[in-house]
Amino acid sequence: MVYRIAPIELAVLAVRWAIREGATEAEAYVTLERGYKVSLRANKISSLEAVDDAGIGVRVAVGRRLGFSYATGLDENRVREAVREAVKQAKASPEDRFWSGLPDPSISYPEPGNMFSNVLAYTEPETVLENAKYMLSKALEQEGVQVVGGGIGVYTIERAITNSNGVYRIDSGTIAYAGIDILMKSEKVTTPAIYEIDSSRVTFPSIDGVVERALEKVKLCANIAKGVETGKYSVVLEPGVFYELLAPTVLYSLRGDILVQGRSYYAGKEGEQALSEKITIVDDGTLKGGDNTWRFDGEGVATSRKHLVEKGVVKGFIFDNYWGRRAGRESTGNAVRAGYASKPAPGYTNVIIEPGDAMPDELLEGKVLVVYQVQGAHTTNPDTGEYSVLANPAILYENGEPKGWVPGAVISGNMYSEVKNNIELVAKTLRKPFPGIYAPQIRLSNITVAIKS
Repeated sequence: MVYRIAPIELAVLAVRWAIREGATEAEAYVTLERGYKVSLRANKISSLEAVDDAGIGVRVAVGRRLGFSYATGLDENRVREAVREAVKQAKASPEDRFWSGLPDPSISYPEPGNMFSNVLAYTEPETVLENAKYMLSKALEQEGVQVVGGGIGVYTIERAITNSNGVYRIDSGTIAYAGIDILMKSEKVTTPAIYEIDSSRVTFPSIDGVVERALEKVKLCANIAKGVETGKYSVVLEPGVFYELLAPTVLYSLRGDILVQGRSYYAGKEGEQALSEKITIVDDGTLKGGDNTWRFDGEGVATSRKHLVEKGVVKGFIFDNYWGRRAGRESTGNAVRAGYASKPAPGYTNVIIEPGDAMPDELLEGKVLVVYQVQGAHTTNPDTGEYSVLANPAILYENGEPKGWVPGAVISGNMYSEVKNNIELVAKTLRKPFPGIYAPQIRLSNITVAIKS
């Protein structure tokens, strides 16, 4: 779709209109997303869709009264109506006594690199479809494999933001992803479904790599381990599992809004060693080629790289402009939006859990349970760190040799305690289990494993 006016100029107009309507401050955030996606389901191509979505979010302040509205599409009349609605909301809202204004422009902005590719930007739908067909056929070559779901997508994303304090920024990027969800059936067993995904800002991900990793894991489930009983085990968490347990606990508590609201486990612990010295956590919105790399965040503040945890010592928290000012600090460039229809809030960009020095065979020494996926991580208690999740699949290893899948294995514990006291080894290789997440395998000791039939 071709628009009569450039997104950034429409954003400028929206801010002007808001001021004329009575706003004392105004911000307009525009996104355009174009591309194609192919979905897989039940061993077939289920759909090919063209994506063409655009819209604008308008945030205003009338004194300390705030309002927000959005318009789908970039029609000037719709945008004017969204502006009026945002101002109307602000005038009718109670005052926020903590409001201290929209951000000013950053002194400088990063130039990360590997954010945009003409190859991806001009990819034809036939190319996306052919890649999806290849991924499907590659998986189905293996006897007994069924493709439960998955897909391939290629997108171009444009972002523009301006506000009445002088922020005026535009950015563009591309991204492609390939993901597949498979299981294997035989006379003996039906394995759990295994999901693998890869993504890139500048090229098509390796489809062979995605399928091969999924097949490797599903084949480990073809045999059932014998004689596994409830007890304490050394457990190796695959990178995606470690992140899923870290997100609602450690990463939750490193958010500035959670800190200010008095709900962070790490409140008052900056400068203290509150995690294992083997753990270093970085949030990097400037990572070259990172899935969530941009020059500016959802408020127009420059993105940055910051150590949140360094060798177990809590170094800082992520903030957007509002919560940063409430804490007496500055934004860290971590205002995140789900899209033009959402307001900004503190969120992560590219999360990097730095690698350690352990070799793969060290992680598998002795009797160890390797957890490849979990179900129920969302039920983790962010205040206490307590979790109980189904490890599905979990594979028993003895001295590096896989003994089979352990159905019904439930692991439980306290993540805050375990990341401080139970980490034995951190792998020396980083992987990317999900877009924007970079993590190694982690081996923990003395983890409670319950076997439920």
